[in-house]
Amino acid sequence: MNVLRTKHGSAKDIHVLREPDGAALGEGLMEFRDDYSIFDYGVMPDQIPGKGASLAALSEYNFKEVEKLGVKTHYRGNENGLVKIVLARVLYPQKNEIREGETNYLVPLEIIFRNALPAGSSVFKRIAAGETTWEAFGFDEAPAPGTRLEKPIIDVATKLEPTDRYLSWEEAMDMARISEKQLAEIKEIALKVDGYLNRQAASAGLFHEDGKIEVIVDDKGGFLVADVFGTLDENRFEYGGSGRMEVSKQILRDYYKKTPWYNELEAAKKKTDNKKEWPKPPRMPAGLADKIGNIYKSFAAGWTGKNSWNAPPLAQALGDYRAFMTGFK
Repeated sequence: MNVLRTKHGSAKDIHVLREPDGAALGEGLMEFRDDYSIFDYGVMPDQIPGKGASLAALSEYNFKEVEKLGVKTHYRGNENGLVKIVLARVLYPQKNEIREGETNYLVPLEIIFRNALPAGSSVFKRIAAGETTWEAFGFDEAPAPGTRLEKPIIDVATKLEPTDRYLSWEEAMDMARISEKQLAEIKEIALKVDGYLNRQAASAGLFHEDGKIEVIVDDKGGFLVADVFGTLDENRFEYGGSGRMEVSKQILRDYYKKTPWYNELEAAKKKTDNKKEWPKPPRMPAGLADKIGNIYKSFAAGWTGKNSWNAPPLAQALGDYRAFMTGFK
C-alpha cells in the first residue's frame, strides 16, 4: 500500500493512494477511528471502543445495498481491512474554482433528508429566526416537535465553508454549478438512499429520523454518493422499544450538555473562533465509553446481521446505558 498522504479528520482518515487530477479520479482508503467529535470542538479526550470497526462495517454494508438499487457510489471494495474508494477533486466555489460542465469534483453541498422533526431539529431554530418558513417545506401550519412526516423533507447546506449554512435550492445550484436537471437527479438519489435507510431501520426495530448524503461528479459527469451514510455519526435513529430513545451520536452530545463545560464552550464560541482558546472538555466518567461503544457495536450487528464483536442486543445495550446514566450524578 503506497500512501501518498493522509488527510486526518476528527474520526476517520483518508489515505490517498492516487491523487485526483484533471479528469482522472483518484483512489484512497478510509480508516475509521474510535475517536469522536461534537459541537465543532474537534477530537474529544475519550475513545469509544469498537466505534471505528462498527462504522466501517456499516459503511461497506450500506454501499453494497444501495448499489443493488441502482445508486452508484464511490465504494470500490476492501483493502487490508480499510474501505477502498475513488476520490474526486475538492474545488472551492468561494474561489470560483468550479466551472460550468465541470467533472471530477466534490459537489460542495450536503443533501439532507428529514423523516421527522424532533424537538432539537434545526428547522425549528431557522423558522424562529425568520430564515425560512413552514410554507417553504410544504406545510400549511407549524407541525409539533416530534412529528413524523408522511413524506421526507429534502434540505441543503454548504459543505466547504468554515461553518455549514443552509441554502435555497437556487443558491445551491449556483454554488455547485449544477443545472435543474442535475439537481433533480441528486434529489432522486437522496430519496432512494433515504428510502433504503427507512426500510432497513424498520427491520431493525428503529425509526430513521434524518441524515444526509454527499455526492461527487465523476469523470464521466455522473453522480456518485460519497463519504458515508447510515451510521450513528451521520444519521439519527430512534429506538421504539420500552421508552423511546435516541440512537445516534446525539447520545454523546446529550451527556456533555449536562456538564458545565458545554456552557463554557458556548460562551467561548461567542468570543472567538480560535479553537485553541476554547475550554478543554473533561473526560467521561469511567465505564460510560464502554456503554456507548456497545450501542455502536450492537447497532451495527443488528443492521448488518453480522456480530463480530459479540455485542449484546441493541435493546440491552440501550438499557445498560440508561441504567448507567440514571445512577450517575
